[in-house]
Amino acid sequence: MQVIPKPPHGSWDWLQRRHRDDLGRVTFGASDAPALMNASQFMSRADLWHAKRNKPTFSETTPAMHFGNIVEPVLVADLGRRLGITMSTPDVMFRDHRFTVTLDASAGPLPHAPAVIGEVKTTRRHRISNVDDIPHEYLWQCWAQMLVTNANVWLIVLDRDMNITHHEIPRNQEALDVLMHDAELLGHAIDMEDERIAETMLDTLTAEQIADVWKPQPIVRELSIDEHSWVRDLADARDLKKQAETIEKAARDHLARVMLDAEIATLNGQPVLTWKEQAGRETVDVAALRRDHPDLVATYTKQQQPIRVMRINTKGNTQ
Repeated sequence: MQVIPKPPHGSWDWLQRRHRDDLGRVTFGASDAPALMNASQFMSRADLWHAKRNKPTFSETTPAMHFGNIVEPVLVADLGRRLGITMSTPDVMFRDHRFTVTLDASAGPLPHAPAVIGEVKTTRRHRISNVDDIPHEYLWQCWAQMLVTNANVWLIVLDRDMNITHHEIPRNQEALDVLMHDAELLGHAIDMEDERIAETMLDTLTAEQIADVWKPQPIVRELSIDEHSWVRDLADARDLKKQAETIEKAARDHLARVMLDAEIATLNGQPVLTWKEQAGRETVDVAALRRDHPDLVATYTKQQQPIRVMRINTKGNTQ
């Protein structure tokens, strides 16, 4: 196991350190483990593969993440109190196999391997009173930390009922072996730029992800009747979208004629609609800027990646 300095959490250096190791090989964070094992509600293995083959990106802090960040130090201290040990958030990261993990809490002499790990969770989705209630996505994350550090892992949870419970994560050698195997398999495929791994995940790839991998060729592909039904579904969906936009515009226009200068509409005294003024968006007059400062515009102009546009040939959509 390698102990490495931890850049500021969420910084570009932190993202990069979780993205690639010192040799440029793909490395996964413990929070990637649920996606790797197809146990995440937010990310599929295909999403993880696509994210790791590209540069890391910043994610906006959601209200749930902000709440978790606020209460995490309190839960770390509470876990230490419950276990009768001193726990703190380590200022280092731990790397082994294909994983680079950041720990919420640990106990034991650093920079050596921690003796005990604490994983903190806050959730509005789950009620957790015992080990059997722990979602698989939490277990896989804890097992990834266990794989790297070989330490005992404790989970402390503030659940949807606002109950705080703590649970020792059972060691599962089969899970550890599968994590190590699948991380190596996916990581090696990305390192080698072997896109054949994508074919094993076709059922979960999005159109955007497919367009990023398979570049268009002058190829004609004959569709089956079942495949052609998706063309009709796409056409129907686009028609429904246009209809919805038309209905939305008619409703907005009619309500505007009712509201006039009123800001709030009520029904039986209860607010049902607001129509308030807010500051307009700031925009740049690109045409004027290009006319007055063409060199400056050229300096800061960036050509975006080509995109594939899916259009329906209505003449061929008659079956």
